[in-house]
Amino acid sequence: MRDSEAHYRGEELISESLGNPQRSEELANDLLVAFQSGYPLHNLRRLLDAEDTVTVASGMWIASELGAGARPLLQETVKRVHHPGARVRFFALDVLTSCAAPEDESALNSGLDLLDDPDQGVRWKALVFLATISEAALRTLRDLAMRQAPGGQRARGLQLMLSVIASREVEPVTQRLLGDDTALHRYAAAVAARMAHQDSTPLRVAMASQDTTIRQFARDMAARAGISAADPNG
Repeated sequence: MRDSEAHYRGEELISESLGNPQRSEELANDLLVAFQSGYPLHNLRRLLDAEDTVTVASGMWIASELGAGARPLLQETVKRVHHPGARVRFFALDVLTSCAAPEDESALNSGLDLLDDPDQGVRWKALVFLATISEAALRTLRDLAMRQAPGGQRARGLQLMLSVIASREVEPVTQRLLGDDTALHRYAAAVAARMAHQDSTPLRVAMASQDTTIRQFARDMAARAGISAADPNG
């Protein structure tokens, strides 16, 4: 598709999406192709600024599919991390994962807010975010948490993750997953997923968690890694 064709098609699809919000999800795939073919990215803000949740969610899905190419929309994404629509929050986490650099302190920190989201699917995606972002990004978050609340949940959870990444010790992770400090369970599950290729024991412990979000996350991450709950050498 030539740039002129992409622009014409993009304008057509944006207008249709805004004029008929219930079709915005149906049109999202074609609109993604238009953006990938040269339709200017700034036009995606028109969907993200829409009043109805379906249209905003479609726009955020498109941004998530554009990967690192959506970085110019990072601040718009951060503004919608707490959007009332669960699908908007879900796809916003994908954008943060793809686009937020270690120096994007507030953007990264907004992703951690969703670890306690009321929607289980969003909580699951927030765990994926925590298990996926770079070690440098984790250090940025840890340093921010230490400045804001040195004894708080985030500071303790992020310090646990970074300590385990550095030491490669399995026992601290399994201890936290089995311990009474539930605030640390999700951080322990995230680092268990990060170290699964090295030792799958913590991830298999997480697969039996009483926390339904952690349990589903761990099982999904294990499936991706080809790890069985019954296989100690998985």
